[in-house]
Amino acid sequence: MASFLMQTIREYTREMTNNGLPSFGAEIDPVQLRDQIEVAQATMPLQPGVTYESCELTGIEAELSIPSFAREDAIIMYMHGGGLVCGNARTSRGYAGMVAGESRIPVYSFSYRLAPENPYPACKDDCFAAYQAVLKKHPDIPVCLIGESGGAYLCITTTLMARDAGIQMPAAVVLSSPIIDFDTGAVDHTGYGYDEITVTVDGIRAISNCYVPDTTRRTEPLCSPIYADYTGFCPTYVAWDKGETLAADAEALVGKLLAARVPVKYKRFEGCFHAFAPVGRNTPESSELLDDSIAFMLEHLHDQSFEDEED
Repeated sequence: MASFLMQTIREYTREMTNNGLPSFGAEIDPVQLRDQIEVAQATMPLQPGVTYESCELTGIEAELSIPSFAREDAIIMYMHGGGLVCGNARTSRGYAGMVAGESRIPVYSFSYRLAPENPYPACKDDCFAAYQAVLKKHPDIPVCLIGESGGAYLCITTTLMARDAGIQMPAAVVLSSPIIDFDTGAVDHTGYGYDEITVTVDGIRAISNCYVPDTTRRTEPLCSPIYADYTGFCPTYVAWDKGETLAADAEALVGKLLAARVPVKYKRFEGCFHAFAPVGRNTPESSELLDDSIAFMLEHLHDQSFEDEED
């Protein structure tokens, strides 16, 4: 059973949605969603002891959350959620700062291009370009990726592109409520979403129409990663709520990772909601997820070797 605090947040979210709060249903208004997330960010408390430094990653607006007594042996990149239609570096500050403060690792967040103005593959390409820029800024330093929902999808595509390009792979990837199928039918959502309060099957269809209007491209592995080969993928942690619609995607992803013999840990929460990770220390469940996420990244930080392999 969910904690009292989680139940309170769920009911508040449900009430706000019923009273007109933008959500991911059959009708999506990206402008309204962007305005709403800006308002929410303005009232979000910031992590004590973390400073925020504006920067750019190959021309992409970014922000670096720097914790007090920051470690110098690792970097985290946070890829924000928002259905690939809303969010930016500034609105990522709350969760990015929390991860930085709790892990003592600097965290980059950034403003990838958003749909529908910039459909696939724009944000995917931006995230990979930003990842390459971070590698260049921090040579021979392990980099971890973390993201929820659409941001989790972008963590997946960035890792696949790094593998295929033969460059340094992330040390670890942490995914909350990932979407891996943009309405191709490869993931069956029947029986899922029985406790959903934000993202419905109709919402997935609407997001897909915004992000990938060219339906002929939806089966590309970097568009819908359900079609990807995960051989050689990096250690991955996946978390989701059992009652959410995208539980189907998370379970399908874990199945593919296990089949490819990828080091993977996963956790099904119950009584929460889609992409609840940014709630952070405000509920026992999200606090547990934050602890698990940081522990997983720390566990795998130095599994990589950057030594020169030449004789």
